[in-house]
Amino acid sequence: MAKNLSKLKPLQKGDLIDIIAPGSACSPEHLQNAVLWIEKNGFKARYHPDILKPQKYLAQTDAFRFESLKKSLLAKDSKAVWCLRGGYGSFRLWPELLKMKKPKSTKLLIGLSDVTSLHQFLNQKWNWVSLHASLLDRLGQGKVPDSVEKEILLCLQNIKVNSEFKTLKPLNKYAFSNKKIKGVVQGGNLATFMVSVGTAMQIKPQKNKKVILFFEDIGERGYKVDRFLNHLKQAQIFKSVSAVVFGDFTDCKEANGLDLVPETLMDFAETLKIPVFSGVQSGHGEIQRPLFFNTSATLTCGEQGSMLVYSPYAT
Repeated sequence: MAKNLSKLKPLQKGDLIDIIAPGSACSPEHLQNAVLWIEKNGFKARYHPDILKPQKYLAQTDAFRFESLKKSLLAKDSKAVWCLRGGYGSFRLWPELLKMKKPKSTKLLIGLSDVTSLHQFLNQKWNWVSLHASLLDRLGQGKVPDSVEKEILLCLQNIKVNSEFKTLKPLNKYAFSNKKIKGVVQGGNLATFMVSVGTAMQIKPQKNKKVILFFEDIGERGYKVDRFLNHLKQAQIFKSVSAVVFGDFTDCKEANGLDLVPETLMDFAETLKIPVFSGVQSGHGEIQRPLFFNTSATLTCGEQGSMLVYSPYAT
């Protein structure tokens, strides 16, 4: 068993979960469905009554969204912070987040897509573990398969749960090597992650910690994915990581119906001198398997690669 990196404790029935909307809004009905989903699974839900007062493409003002996030992260009575939906806007909270003092106690942030910006902050600045998993509006609408719902709940509650992603496809010669890479998984949505380049949140080499960089995306055609990846490469981002693993790239077809993303990923992988794999079932697809960020993980290279992500909970 790899060494745990945090003092995080698993959730128990009856624990309080704070709901936040750090980016875009959803309908009040979807919010209520999310609350019902949390309560159905034995937890308590809390949210600010003004969480949904849309400001153009945002759920609320920057000031409101930051204060909501800050209070949730610092609250002593809640055990997790779960994002209602993604969309756009979380990275606008970085300037205020960077002024915060890291609290002594930790808790779990959950979400994906635009929430990547919050994962970046918590993983890099506070060294917290976070969970890349389905957003609450999707869970409340019943759009997540039962097997994935079960896995998410296990990740929240089970101290011994380890997630394994099997049959990963090697995309370059380095991925076929006979080696194991032990480190932590970071990353998230590719388009959102790219915004960090040139900011205080740009990923940097971490002493005594190897990073396995994970990317997924939705609605981005092949040339845009190529643009994002090459921008990261020219910014020297891949010199800070030990491997790259790609998750789901969903709804990325060209006007003629072709999907050029798989070929784009393969071509790009050939330009890197680190192992690159695809096939992690996490992202915006139907199967949104939960993936812990910043806890111990082992990537096994080879013709059928695999990645084992260990439980973050202190024993």
